[in-house]
Amino acid sequence: MSTDDGPPRDLGEQVAARAEPLPEEVAAGDDGDRRPEAAEILRESEERVGAAAAGEAPGDAAQEHRDSAEGVSTEG
Repeated sequence: MSTDDGPPRDLGEQVAARAEPLPEEVAAGDDGDRRPEAAEILRESEERVGAAAAGEAPGDAAQEHRDSAEGVSTEG
C-alpha cells in the first residue's frame, strides 16, 4: 500500500465512500442510508486526530474510554 494516496478527499467524498454498504450488509437486506452516521464518525475521527496532534488527548483514546469489562488482557 502506498503512503501517498494523492491529495486528501473532501468530507463529502469521504462520507460517500464510507456510506456504501458492504456486500454482506446488502445480502442481509441492510442497505439503508448511512451518510449521516458516516459523516459523524469522520467528524469524531478528525477531532480525535486533532486533539492527539495538539497533545490535548492520548493517541489511543480507545484505551482510556474502554469499559473495564472490555479491558485488554496483558497476560500472554
